[in-house]
Amino acid sequence: MIGELILVRHGKAEDKDAHPSDFDRKLTAKGVDEFTAFMEVLVPLLEDKEGLKVWTSPLVRAKETAAILTEAVQIAEAEEKEFLANGDIQELLQELKAEEDGFAIACVGHEPFMSLWAKELTGAHVPFPKGGVMTIVFDDKNSANGKLDWKLAPKEAKKW
Repeated sequence: MIGELILVRHGKAEDKDAHPSDFDRKLTAKGVDEFTAFMEVLVPLLEDKEGLKVWTSPLVRAKETAAILTEAVQIAEAEEKEFLANGDIQELLQELKAEEDGFAIACVGHEPFMSLWAKELTGAHVPFPKGGVMTIVFDDKNSANGKLDWKLAPKEAKKW
């Protein structure tokens, strides 16, 4: 695969006790504010990603995070992908392999899948805070092994 995978963990969400269904948990007001402010740092890092696509988990908190991201990078909307909710890395890889070389895909999802995928794809075990972003670069047509390029989280971005 030749391209770039940008893993995005959803922002701070309501407590699990807030809804009978985990599916319906929303971002908190602080989560919205924090991720929106994070766009000032994140957007310049994504501006050169030609043909950037955003895929999102169908869970509400991920869709809300993806909406903030798509608005900031001026993409019409994110495409829902069930594997971002259930953690199916094989389906993720199939979808990425179907993309043209040079792809740039931002996937908005959940823990523990974001960390597990990063470990599986790069060999690196890296903490993945809420609202965090990690970029994995693939530069071998015949391999799904990537390299961790950069990672950033909203709290780290405040220092910039």
